[in-house]
Amino acid sequence: MESKISKSILRAYFAGRATPLQKQLVAEFLREEANRETFYRALHEWEKENAQFLPDVMSDFQRLKAQMEQGRNPEETAGETLETPVVQRPFLSYWLAAASVGLLVLLSWWQRERLLYRTYSTAYGQIQTIYLPDSSRVTLNANSTLKVPRFAVFTDTREVKLAGEAEFSVVHTHDNRRFLVHTPDQLEVEVLGTEFIVYSRNRGSKVVLNRGKVKLRSLKDKRQKPLAIRPGDVVIVTKQGRFNLQRQQAVAEHTAWKEHRFVFNRTPLADIVRQIHEQFGVTVLIPDAELAAHQLSGNYPAQNADDLLEMMTRLLNLRLQHQNDTLVLSRDQ
Repeated sequence: MESKISKSILRAYFAGRATPLQKQLVAEFLREEANRETFYRALHEWEKENAQFLPDVMSDFQRLKAQMEQGRNPEETAGETLETPVVQRPFLSYWLAAASVGLLVLLSWWQRERLLYRTYSTAYGQIQTIYLPDSSRVTLNANSTLKVPRFAVFTDTREVKLAGEAEFSVVHTHDNRRFLVHTPDQLEVEVLGTEFIVYSRNRGSKVVLNRGKVKLRSLKDKRQKPLAIRPGDVVIVTKQGRFNLQRQQAVAEHTAWKEHRFVFNRTPLADIVRQIHEQFGVTVLIPDAELAAHQLSGNYPAQNADDLLEMMTRLLNLRLQHQNDTLVLSRDQ
């Protein structure tokens, strides 16, 4: 059951003016999983209203980050922090109060990503639209994860982490803050107000630019020079971090997933079943190498794997059989 706590207690806690009893109430409040997002929202509201604490916040944030990078468990130092007389430091930032007095005691070392980032994840077959604090829009494709820093206001760069596929519509900020997208294979996408798609899964990465400007950097291969691309360009990133640029491509083919459509242009069936696995989590095997290389073109709506597989079997006169937890696609005899 979700417990309640007043905003006045949370605000006193963030400002470093909480009494021992109020600190205890906050600690008990945070023990419940459902309350932590409420805590973060209140923290975000408070910091927007108290921008004068920014220099102290940056100092404390960097100190905490350095502590994490050095491999020190915050729980080991939390006791020392609890003894700190908060009242004697009126300009102590809310971050130190919130992070060290109660929050870090509750969050173990392996939860640091959860502390620093808010994570959005989509299930197989699910598409979700997310609005970032700066009003940028992210449409997250199925089986994808986006991590957004909780305290990005403290930095001069907007950065997110993507695993999967998403379309970004990034707004321009008055202070010209850069927007960076990082992928697991060490691809960095830098933008300043634009619309583009980033694909990053096990079989590689891809960037499709719809409008605006984008610069790509490979952090894996230092020999690969940064690449600036223009609308209509598609860049395939190899596993070695090299860029393969394809100019003036049909961008609509790469955005069809937002409407639950699949667009194939001489696409081998082997690639199609890989897409089915990525989108819906369904494994389809094609033992016949010649059939796996067979190409298919067209625009096909599909809400689930069954829709797409039924279309393929009827159109190409194929047979679909169940074998344990997988499906086997073969020619119909």
